[in-house]
Amino acid sequence: MKIAICDDELPMHDLLKKQLNRYAQKRNLVMSYTDFTGGNELLINPYDYDLIFMDYQMKVLDGLETAKKLRKLGIETPVIFLTSFPHIVFDTFSVHAYRFLVKPIDPEKLSAALDDFLAEQETDQYIVIKDGDCTKRVNIDDIIYAEASDKYCYIRTTEEGFVYKKTLAELESQLPEDRFFRSHRTYLVGFRHVTSHTETTIMLDNQEKALLSKLKRTPFRKAFQDYIKRYHFAAG
Repeated sequence: MKIAICDDELPMHDLLKKQLNRYAQKRNLVMSYTDFTGGNELLINPYDYDLIFMDYQMKVLDGLETAKKLRKLGIETPVIFLTSFPHIVFDTFSVHAYRFLVKPIDPEKLSAALDDFLAEQETDQYIVIKDGDCTKRVNIDDIIYAEASDKYCYIRTTEEGFVYKKTLAELESQLPEDRFFRSHRTYLVGFRHVTSHTETTIMLDNQEKALLSKLKRTPFRKAFQDYIKRYHFAAG
């Protein structure tokens, strides 16, 4: 496994690598590391990594801005943010942070994040959808939302939008319930792409909005918070 560590404090590199090496030994893995002490350094050579550990607070170019630049380059490598300030977890949604670890790093929380990462690499992350005469293989992480359209539904992904000739309920049954939520009778949203919400509306990272019904409001809040804890905020 190729890992990039981007942190402007060199002692943090050593501490993290010690924990990663212990994990690798227990799981019989081979890990290689590339060290960067700033975001600009990483952006010069951002390719071919399986996972990036990124300090949120760095001089010159902070971790969030570095991750934004990576995404603009089309690099979707999972990023685990490291920080001493847990309240900024919501800021990382815009760059689809994989996890969020609070310093000093708890070895058990690091192990849990790595266990999830490896499990996901072994799991089929795609669903096959027929769009007319065309068959699409869609990465479920790319699905922003789906909206009921008569007896079919409209699926919006990060790349395109298209009509799926099955009901919203049928699509929902194919997707992991811990990563998607039926927020309204006409909307199914991907938690990965939710940036915020009001009493009646869910804001998505492509600047579109989905409806949130009154009956779904409380269960949505709970499910979203559970998602944050499970997939982003590993300090809780």
